[in-house]
Amino acid sequence: MIRVGTDIVEISRFSGMKNRENFKNRFFTKREIEYFDMLSNPWQSIAGAFAAKEAFSKYLGSGFRKFELRDIEILHNELGKPYIEFFGVRVNADLSISHSKEYAVATVCGEDAISKYDIKYDIKEYYEYAKLLPKRHSNMHKGDCGRALIVAGSVGFVGAACLCSKACIRSGSGLVTLATPQCVQPYASVKLTEVMTYPLKCENGVVSRDAIPQIIDKLKNSDVCAIGPGLGRSKDLELVIKEILKYDVPCVIDADGLNVISSDVDMLKNKNCEVILTPHPGEMSRLTSLSIAEIEENRESIASEFAEKYGVTLLLKGHNTVIASPDGRVKINTTGNSGMASGGMGDVLTGVVASLVGQGVSCFDAAVLGAYLHGKAGDIAANEVGEFGLIASDVVDKLPYAIKSLQGHII
Repeated sequence: MIRVGTDIVEISRFSGMKNRENFKNRFFTKREIEYFDMLSNPWQSIAGAFAAKEAFSKYLGSGFRKFELRDIEILHNELGKPYIEFFGVRVNADLSISHSKEYAVATVCGEDAISKYDIKYDIKEYYEYAKLLPKRHSNMHKGDCGRALIVAGSVGFVGAACLCSKACIRSGSGLVTLATPQCVQPYASVKLTEVMTYPLKCENGVVSRDAIPQIIDKLKNSDVCAIGPGLGRSKDLELVIKEILKYDVPCVIDADGLNVISSDVDMLKNKNCEVILTPHPGEMSRLTSLSIAEIEENRESIASEFAEKYGVTLLLKGHNTVIASPDGRVKINTTGNSGMASGGMGDVLTGVVASLVGQGVSCFDAAVLGAYLHGKAGDIAANEVGEFGLIASDVVDKLPYAIKSLQGHII
């Protein structure tokens, strides 16, 4: 749907002001004021820029709720054509400013600014998420978009590994390799068309310590490593994960990977890489020896304390997912719905977060953006099929649309 916002103002309303400088500093940014100061008679442009800000708020359909006029910047390209930046993100909408001697008129026109899926989301946050998206350039090749290694799967749990892998490549990774036990690798290969598979040495259907040299060899050409979905349990896995953590490649750890760490949480203190942990409350209980009830009552503080103590980014899943960084930052995610309370959703989230890290997004920002996109994809899917019967592969299929919904507002 095409949206339009228009506003008209009297130029004399601005040129006749007594406190002109105070007005400019209150409603315009430094870059806007620098542009005005270059003009011999700036008031037509000032009136036009003010009208453009009003027109943009009408284009959004929100008015000035939860943001201010200074959050909207009216800037000009090298040819003098005006464009809009909102919270530092260039908006993908056309802006036209015209004026006569008495009036300035501005019109903003573009595709639906905030879709029906986004009505419940804060507009300011919406554009802040858009700023976190990896940048794409016309001359990029697959190697520029991140090489992800996923160590996952075991007998009976190939689906978890495949969901994680599909989510990773659907989130923009250039190359994804699933390293999985050799006894199940043929099945994973059939399920995955765009993802490469690599057979690891195994014992009793689970990755064995003999696979460590194979994994390290693959890590040398990887930008990120995701560990855990459907990995299974064995004594060898503790050694496998400890060796992976010695290597300087960011790791996203979930599911059975977290179960391994819970037996010796201090291994996180000896890591040589950045780590993101993505536990649900049950896994968090095992990591902290706290009850699930206690964790649910103190989600933010417990997540933050753990992140700072062990120097990790912690994504505590559940309603209003908490993302905590080792430097004390905390973010709450509000996307998602009850239809996502089904098997495989966490595996999808791990793939999304790993993909973003591999594309160069910092660990905290990748966890924040990953949680948002994961929940947003779930909301888009639920809008189509309902919350009952929503499955993890539905969310994987909607990930590109979740990303596109943010891309549509930036250039």
